[in-house]
Amino acid sequence: MFSQIIPFRYLSRELRETLLAEVTEHTYEAGQIIIRQGAAGDTRVFLLAEGSVDVFDTDRDPPVRLRTISAGHYFGERAALFEEERSVEIRASEPVRALCIPGDRFLKLIDESTGFAQALGNILRDKQGLFTPFDRFRAELLRAVGRGGVDLHRLLPFYLELEPALHPHASDPGTIDTGALSYAVQRLPANVTGTLAFYLTEMLPALYSDPDQRFVPVATTARRRAVYEMIPGKNMVLVRDGLSDLADLVTCLCLYAIEARKVRRHIRDGGGLDAVSPELLEQLKVVWPEDADSRVKEIALHHEDFRIEVHKELDNYNSAHAETWTDQVAEATRQLVGCDPGDLLPDFPIHVISSNTHSVTNCLSTWLAENADEILAWAGEEQHPWAEEPWHNSHDLVCALARDYLRAKPELRAEKERAERESGILSLDGTAFTGIGVQLIDTAALSLGSVDPGVRVADPLVPSLILNIDYAFGEQAEHIIANIISLFGPNLSSISVLGKAGGLVGERGDVFVATGFVEQSGDQYFPVPSDPDIDMDRLAGLLPGHGIRTGNALTVTGTLLQNRKMLQFNRHIWGCVGLEMEGSYYLQQIQKSMDRGALSADTALRFLYYVSDLPLRHDSNLSSSLRATEGVPPLYAITREVLSAILEGTSR
Repeated sequence: MFSQIIPFRYLSRELRETLLAEVTEHTYEAGQIIIRQGAAGDTRVFLLAEGSVDVFDTDRDPPVRLRTISAGHYFGERAALFEEERSVEIRASEPVRALCIPGDRFLKLIDESTGFAQALGNILRDKQGLFTPFDRFRAELLRAVGRGGVDLHRLLPFYLELEPALHPHASDPGTIDTGALSYAVQRLPANVTGTLAFYLTEMLPALYSDPDQRFVPVATTARRRAVYEMIPGKNMVLVRDGLSDLADLVTCLCLYAIEARKVRRHIRDGGGLDAVSPELLEQLKVVWPEDADSRVKEIALHHEDFRIEVHKELDNYNSAHAETWTDQVAEATRQLVGCDPGDLLPDFPIHVISSNTHSVTNCLSTWLAENADEILAWAGEEQHPWAEEPWHNSHDLVCALARDYLRAKPELRAEKERAERESGILSLDGTAFTGIGVQLIDTAALSLGSVDPGVRVADPLVPSLILNIDYAFGEQAEHIIANIISLFGPNLSSISVLGKAGGLVGERGDVFVATGFVEQSGDQYFPVPSDPDIDMDRLAGLLPGHGIRTGNALTVTGTLLQNRKMLQFNRHIWGCVGLEMEGSYYLQQIQKSMDRGALSADTALRFLYYVSDLPLRHDSNLSSSLRATEGVPPLYAITREVLSAILEGTSR
């Protein structure tokens, strides 16, 4: 029977025979319920050998028959795949004989047979339209960009159809989803409640040159955005290359608009602005701790009538900002090592790290090592809450405290910068509107005795240059790494991507090493072409008590474009252990450059991520921030591992 039903026909003969010995056979009389709608924990999958069954939606009054399934087909797989309650009732419409496969055994088949997994994936994506809401939203957003403006109210139905995993109460008019609202607000301009118009552009118009002098910069808490208030109520936002940054901003606005509408309804039903309930204000203090009352008033008067103008060339990937940024990197290289990137000796290695603006330099900072005791003493005197937390590695605590210490003692900033510059660390001041900070590190000038004790260093150390760049955003990564390869190609010895990701397995604070990437919008797979130059045992030793995994990573267009079904699909069908936003774009450009000969095929590639949220679990997602003891140890563990691979592996 298995050989006649897709996807089971793609199992090997051995697997089919093994499975046949594990299934159970059941018979049902006409009218008997096989699957009950709303049942939780029932993940059985059925193959219909004889007879037929009817599918009903019993939530309707009266119940509605949706379709009939005849012999030679299967049903019930979605509960196993998506870990959800039964969404329909299935009754025998005549005497039925069926084979029953336990849900966990069904999932195991996906791991055991690539052909089975691929066929099942095609059925879910193409025939059952699992990704249709995502495709519709993306298509509507592209149409809006083509028209030169986004009508948010027109886009909202497409957003709601997505059922985003991070916005679980989107369609519940009676529940203000403060967790989701907090997530969106942290990624939107701080003045969003008082903004009526957005001008989104890739290129800074000549009329608005030098915006920092002409306009008021507007902060975003959890997203690097170049935002300026041009006049009261109108913001200019410089969006980055590709669709990722724009999609992120627009989906956050969609979420905000939905939740703001609920707040306004609550105000209206409660008697108006003069009767705002203390309960509502207390709820919204999660989102706006300092000024919830004034934000409520702005929401009540705003109605989310945003005018969103978009000036973006979707097919133009030659960013003048990225080119200016590349020129700055070239000039910094000349300052640090004394020659242009094109004139470097052939055996002078360049190591690129895409990380953040602090972990790499903190691990190599002479100043931080020399002042560690003073920082810890200050934390004790100030009763800093982090000092009371359990830390496996005391230097993690020093690194975590450094920012607050310098904020409290700003007079030490110049001393820190001077000490780091003397030990070969050069930080660029500007980002040329790319949002990507840069540090260049001349390893020959490092004070090796002051390197983080968790970093292994070769003796003697061969001189090299480490280029540490801040996180790119989505598709921007492809253009940034392309420029770096053009600048340093023949000398590039390694490219390492250190990021934070959503975990589809495990716990927050775990680490995974990506062995391949699934690019969501095109459902394409890109394997990392070589085994990662990573010592897994050493990495595990740097992060005791946490999971260390390898597997595929899902590169998403935007975090709010993911629903639970899509995430479970990529977890089971593609074997994805986590999701992030840049990896496939880095890897695609790296592979193209290797194919063209612009980059050596021997260049070491490393993609490491620490898990910051678990989007399949409502109790652990991006709206609830990682505690310092959750986020700092895994970040510094993967940083130390990559620096060890570089500094211990550069000896000849």
